[in-house]
Amino acid sequence: MKDKTRRTAGDRKSGGASREQRSASLDALREGLLDMAQAIAMLKTSRPTFYRWVREGKLKGLKVGRQWRFRREDVERFLKGEEPRIELPVDIAPLLGGLREQCVKAGGPEGVPAGTGAAAAVELMIVLGHRLGASDVHLEPVMAPTGGAKSVRVRCRVDGSLRTVAETDIRLLPALVERWKTLAACNVHEKERPQDGTVTLEVEGPAGKQSVRHNVCFLPTAMGESLVARILPGAEWLRTFDKMEFSPTDKARVTKALGLPYGLLVFSGPVGSGKSTVMYSCLGQMVQPQVKLFDIQDPIYLYLPGVQQVQVRANTNFDFPAAIKAVMRCDPDIIAVGEVRDTTTLKLTLDAALSGHLVLTQMHSDEAVRVLQQLVELGGDPFVVCETTKLVVGQRLVRKLCKECSVAKEPSAEMLAKVMELARAGGLAWEALPSPQQFRVPVGCAKCSGGFRGRTTVAETLEVTPALAAVLRRGSGIEELRALAIRQGMTTMVADGIRKAAAGITSLKEVLGVCMQA
Repeated sequence: MKDKTRRTAGDRKSGGASREQRSASLDALREGLLDMAQAIAMLKTSRPTFYRWVREGKLKGLKVGRQWRFRREDVERFLKGEEPRIELPVDIAPLLGGLREQCVKAGGPEGVPAGTGAAAAVELMIVLGHRLGASDVHLEPVMAPTGGAKSVRVRCRVDGSLRTVAETDIRLLPALVERWKTLAACNVHEKERPQDGTVTLEVEGPAGKQSVRHNVCFLPTAMGESLVARILPGAEWLRTFDKMEFSPTDKARVTKALGLPYGLLVFSGPVGSGKSTVMYSCLGQMVQPQVKLFDIQDPIYLYLPGVQQVQVRANTNFDFPAAIKAVMRCDPDIIAVGEVRDTTTLKLTLDAALSGHLVLTQMHSDEAVRVLQQLVELGGDPFVVCETTKLVVGQRLVRKLCKECSVAKEPSAEMLAKVMELARAGGLAWEALPSPQQFRVPVGCAKCSGGFRGRTTVAETLEVTPALAAVLRRGSGIEELRALAIRQGMTTMVADGIRKAAAGITSLKEVLGVCMQA
């Protein structure tokens, strides 16, 4: 007890000096700093707007004790419209050099950002993703397989496969993430919870400057924050359905369904199978002055001229059911519902189709016939499902062979026997294949990625006929439904893929690898 008293007393003796030192340090730190009231007065704005600017990283601040302080030079930078300064703990030049080199290889020196710092690095990632035709850009902290060293990896998903384009010091991660958050209008000070935002940036393309949008998801991980930026297509990308790479029979079925006065059209497949692309191409084809179209999405994938697009906001209780109810009061002719995941959304979607509207929607499923079962299992009345559902499209994306380097190669006898059996079982007569057959394999060159460039759709279309409806209402299994659909003219995705492989568009290995996963 005495010792404790003596230590406390000793502390008190030196406490005055420590407080003086701390006070002097604090005064030195505060030199040139503005408090919040002074910064707000200098910017001539309101407190809520000021808070938003700080939260989104547009205005840099620092904590002194429990109080926010702001450098006068940072406030002046903001007034001039300049980007906020982001401190870098290590040299970022190697990362910038590597990204610029990749951009030049992908599209030449024109339009490659020439700035410095984290802002330039992020802009280079966006430009590179655009030039590579990537669907996503990934920024992630990783650990080396041996030694436990950490780094930051930049990857792009091109034609469905991830490709590493750069790797850099882990200490640059906070600055890079902060810059992405600033562009996405997210809270730069929130590092413990996931966040979502949208980044729009103009990049130089073959036809001049193009506005590129990204939906960005920030995720806290054990080694720091990671992010994925999904690249959204622009208006120049939009094609009507008649320009899509479907077989003539499948294209005719979809076109016929789009001309119906009412009913439900379902586009199905796993994530990344092109469902949204095809559904938007159908919507774009149906835009007419005398037709009222609504599109309900979370998030909006592409802005369509002539379509009333509604953004679902679950955090405000404006979810899919609420949006469908609201749209039904707005005199619609055609309604697109982003996705059916729950019973309430399904029943409202079926009601809309049953009451005289043409409804387009999406579902995750491995094949078209399984969608009908899923609709019933999700809570749809079998009679209503059969009465409203007119067409189901099942699809996948397969990579297209590079025209510059692919070579002709006949399949082995074993492989040929296997694909002939799959084709016939899938409703495709072998005699209907292109003659002569042009099976090819990838090689790889400077213009492609492992022998492939771009992707195309393999699809199956299921018309819900009275005979098929009767089988579904009986509760028959998936095999009976599939067999009947094939007898009535459906060609499966595998068979459609074999047809495209025989035409030299893709490879048999690619088709079997993608389609046989189901």
